[in-house]
Amino acid sequence: MNVGVSACGIYTCGECRYSASGNCPGCVEGNRLIRDEGGKPCAVFACIQSRGIASCAACTEESCLLRRSVESICPLRSKFENPRWWAGRMARALEPRRCASNQPGDTAKMSDRVVSRLRWYLTALDALAEEGAESVSSWRLAQKVGINAALIRKDLSRFGEFGTPSFGYRIDYLSQRLSEILGLGEQRRIVWVGAACFRLHSGLTGRLSRHGCEVIGVFDSDPKEIGARVNGIEVQPLESLTRLVSESKASTAVLALPGPDAAKAAELLVGHGIKAILNLSGEMLTLPDSVKVSSLDIVGELLELCYYCR
Repeated sequence: MNVGVSACGIYTCGECRYSASGNCPGCVEGNRLIRDEGGKPCAVFACIQSRGIASCAACTEESCLLRRSVESICPLRSKFENPRWWAGRMARALEPRRCASNQPGDTAKMSDRVVSRLRWYLTALDALAEEGAESVSSWRLAQKVGINAALIRKDLSRFGEFGTPSFGYRIDYLSQRLSEILGLGEQRRIVWVGAACFRLHSGLTGRLSRHGCEVIGVFDSDPKEIGARVNGIEVQPLESLTRLVSESKASTAVLALPGPDAAKAAELLVGHGIKAILNLSGEMLTLPDSVKVSSLDIVGELLELCYYCR
């Protein structure tokens, strides 16, 4: 075993200021001394000794049960470092080497409510990442989303272990896993019907692209909009919709046209393979059950809010 490398593999003795000053006996020798004196050595050290490997870097297990008790793992290093800081670093070191794969039916079994909550968790994580946060507790995430922390833990537990006690969730890792669960692991192409609405929301395309979603075309029925460029994309007439959707194999669309044009565009989209539509037109669409439609009626929402202003 290489005595210059820690059992967890997250530091080397040559780079450790405690080892250089002579304050630390070293991961390997120090734990052997603890064991010989009848004490309890580092759990990671005991694990790699039993497996006959040099460090965690050589481990082939998909996940590590030691992550559940990271604050008590290292009796040597925790003497010199803040236990909470060290717990976070240990949690990152013991992260699963491969993401636990979902069973084929996992996504199909999810209710619409669970899918909606996962989406809000991802939105909150994006906001926290922009603020510079690296980790978040279920309690803090619950505050952001506005639901119970126990419900968050229940939702996430369906897909494996993501958090660490006393440390919380790593934001980058949890965002990645939620993206995979929501089917964002592969490139998704989106067509946007309604240039004025796209102009209003064009600043959001950056966040879409971070999750593998790309707006590939903008269409409109208004002759005044045709030919204009919005966020670098030229607005095309509805007649061009058929060709682009067929060639690009886009599966998702945003529909933001008023009146009868919305129903006409919806039929074109569905007829050429669109499987999901975000309906911002305010119109009631009658489409096959195989097409998922999420409707947002701004006027209706405002009328509902008026009830709470009595």
